[in-house]
Amino acid sequence: MTRRGVQRLLALVLALGLVSVAPTVVTNLLAGRSQFPVAWSASICAGYLVILAVLLTQAVRRGSCQVPAWGLVVLGDLALAGYPLLATRADDDVPWVLALSALTVGAGAVAAPSLRGTLGLTVLHLALRGLLQVSGVWFVAPDVGVLEAVGLLVVAIAVSVAVQAVHDAAHQVGSARTTADRAAAAAAAARAVELENSHWDGIVHDDVLASLSLTAHARDDVADRVRAAAAAERALVSIDAGSPGLRDPAPVGLGETVSRLQDTVLALHPQAVLSTPRVPVGRLAPETLEALVAATAEAVRNAVRHGSSAGAAPTVRVRIRADVPRGRLSVEVRDDGVGFDTRRATPRLGLAVSVRRRADVVGGRALVRSVPGVGTVVLLGVPLLDVTAEVVG
Repeated sequence: MTRRGVQRLLALVLALGLVSVAPTVVTNLLAGRSQFPVAWSASICAGYLVILAVLLTQAVRRGSCQVPAWGLVVLGDLALAGYPLLATRADDDVPWVLALSALTVGAGAVAAPSLRGTLGLTVLHLALRGLLQVSGVWFVAPDVGVLEAVGLLVVAIAVSVAVQAVHDAAHQVGSARTTADRAAAAAAAARAVELENSHWDGIVHDDVLASLSLTAHARDDVADRVRAAAAAERALVSIDAGSPGLRDPAPVGLGETVSRLQDTVLALHPQAVLSTPRVPVGRLAPETLEALVAATAEAVRNAVRHGSSAGAAPTVRVRIRADVPRGRLSVEVRDDGVGFDTRRATPRLGLAVSVRRRADVVGGRALVRSVPGVGTVVLLGVPLLDVTAEVVG
């Protein structure tokens, strides 16, 4: 039971208590049989109604139930203390205020911070009931009085234990939530660092090292120097675009994603065969799009660089598709080049850094399959933010 549940339970018990005594009070007042002045009876009932209204209001607004609980305790004890002063004759009937003793004791268990406090409030209430016996305005047999006292003590202890259990559970839930929030924040920070490291590692491998390699192997002819200069320019652009403050944090639609993948593939290998079927509309996180485009580019670049045979570039086929049930976007890069033995070959830096690691840090996956003399297949899969029923061409 939550704190709000305790408030609702108190409000329900109070409402039932008022309903149970209201007919007796109203009937006695109308018949002139009441021992109490009308104003006193009306003020006590009004006090209970006010506390009931406060309980209901705080249950809706999720406020604290301490104040109305203390109000019930004070009002119940005042009613008992005032009864001997206002009663004019002894009556065999139990005073109607005693019908609310269990509610007063239960409210004390909610208001008191500990079982000791609850027992103290309960003993005080039982002492006030004892004054009724001494005053002579109310009398019950001793065995009945003892049973009622024991019953009230049991009620007080049971409610106090239940309330303390609620408080302890709420504290544990709060502690667990705080721990979970801290763990989530730490995981998010670690993922951000890993994503940033992967991003810059990819730029260094794909652009900076490629630029340096072309520059180092450039011959005196103009074409080589032009290619080296273009590679260096691309490296500088990648470094500038890779700065965190320059990245667009908004999600990217799949239409733009497919378009960027097409442009990237054709820029690296104009003869590549592209398959871009109609895909559901959805979005990718910007870091996911960046990782997917970079990993696809490296897969195509590897196909052209390492798959060539006798100076002839291999046929490269790129297939883009969305897996709607699983909420994933996949890109398959297939070539018919020389291939390699995945069981014996040393892992290439491009596949490890620019393909596999980039996919891993955004929650994706990269699979590489190759057979010597047959070719290589790189399969990339990344998660979509959402997928709807609409489609784009």
